[in-house]
Formats: sequence, C-alpha cells, structure tokens
Amino acid sequence: MLAVPVFVDIDPRTFNLDLAQVEAAITPHTKAIMPVHLFGRPVDMTQLMEIADRHKLIVIEDCAQATGAEWDGKKVGSIGHIGCFSYYPTKNLGACGDGGAVTTNDPEIAQTIRSLRNHGQTGQYVHEAIGVNSRLDAVQAAILQVKLRYLDQWNHQRQAVAERYRQLLEPISHVICPQEVVGGKSVWNQYSIRLPRPADIVETTNLKWRDRVKQALMQQSISSTVYYPLPLNRQPIYASLGYHPEQTPVAEQIAQEILSLPMFPELTQEQQEQVAYGLKDSVFQVVSEY
Repeated sequence: MLAVPVFVDIDPRTFNLDLAQVEAAITPHTKAIMPVHLFGRPVDMTQLMEIADRHKLIVIEDCAQATGAEWDGKKVGSIGHIGCFSYYPTKNLGACGDGGAVTTNDPEIAQTIRSLRNHGQTGQYVHEAIGVNSRLDAVQAAILQVKLRYLDQWNHQRQAVAERYRQLLEPISHVICPQEVVGGKSVWNQYSIRLPRPADIVETTNLKWRDRVKQALMQQSISSTVYYPLPLNRQPIYASLGYHPEQTPVAEQIAQEILSLPMFPELTQEQQEQVAYGLKDSVFQVVSEY
C-alpha cells in the first residue's frame, strides 16, 4: 500500500515546515514526519522530535540541501530516525553526477536500505523485495571522499557569503533577506530573498513583480533562479488529493516572492557588490515602470 502525503504550511521566516501546524495534521494513520532542511537552513529538530516522540512517529530528514548544517550542535541527518542526502553536483557536497546516501542508527532500517538499493537482495541472487538499482558507483565515491575533506571549509565560506549578502541587501527597499535560524547553523545551499510586491502597486499583466525584477537583473547579466514556483501540494501528481491554495497561504505567497541569488563558496565581495547594486537598480527600475 502506498503512503498518502499530508501537507502543512511553511514558516515564512525559514521556508521550512511550520511546526505549529504539524500536530493538528497527525491522525491515527500517520506513520512518519518528513521535514525538509530547505536551502540549507535546519528545521527546529528539538521541537519536531518531541512531537514525533509523543505520537510514536518516525522522522525522515530531507538533508539534500543541508549537508553539514546543524541543529543544537548536532548535524542534520543524525537527529531523526533517517537522514536522506543528495550528492547532485550543485549540492554543498556534490559528486560529478547523481548520487546520494541514507543515514540511520537503526540496524534494521540500515539493512532494509542496503537491500532496497540493490534490487531488494538480501543475499546474492536472493530477492525478498522490489528494490532499485541505486548503488553509489566507485568513481563518484572516490570523488566525494576527496571533496569531503573540504566540506567544512566550503560551508564556512558559504556562511561568510550569506553574512555579506545580508549586510549589502538589508538596506534595499522591498527586499527581505533570509536570517540565520536561531538554535541552528545554516550552510546556505541557496541564498533566497523575498521580493514582496509593494502594497501600492497593482499588477496589470501576468508577469509577477518578482519576475520583473528577475528580468531586470538578467539585463545586467546577473543570473537568479526561482526555485519551486508551484507549492508541492499543488503539483499535478497530487491533484487527486484536492488541496487548494487557501490551505497553505504562506507557501503560496512565498512561491510568488522568492528569488535565489548567486551562491557558491568562492563568490567574492566584488561579485556580491555587483549583485547588490544590480538588485537595487532593478527594484528601482521596476517600481518606476508602474
């Protein structure tokens, strides 16, 4: 039997799971909670684990964008029952192709994962489940072993880049900067600002305020990206579940406002200043167009 996902809204400060809404969504049928440490900012795992323990639920951490991030001094992926990591090339620890890993302290879960990643085998040519071919190949593993030595250094550099961005961008009107999570340590896989539409501006075309700013940035040869323009609960694959925009208003709003700026460890102060000045000019340009 396939599990049916149940969605709750997000926290507007972190873009992560709104823990104040989690408990109300739990029913006798609930088996697990799946928090996402989005963009490298950790979920409050202390509060989440307390909720999970009260209801005897498994916690599966999505750490794909958060390798090395911490909550209360503990690495994400080591707090819940299962941690899932991605080694896609753009991640903080990226291979030269697709790859990933699962962490757990539960021997039974570990054995199940080992079996499922290898066609459901429990012994050579003995298949006890329908699995997949998801073994990390030796070349990718060798690359990751080398890059792992530099992960902490790269994450520190990302943290410095995020702090410089904050100082440069906070004075710009109509821009909301992401903040470090209190109690956690972010690793900033993405630096995603919010561009809320000014209250006195009425959009008269299908092109959103945020997208106009994005276009203006591109005219200055500054790239930016809109990640997740459609909230997960409204993806076509979940249409049969019947979710409506008013059920997750914060996710809907953030999806209209979010914009990710260039972010990588080697980003220089000069490059960041170029982004900041370009963003300021772009916002002014778009305001002037209305």
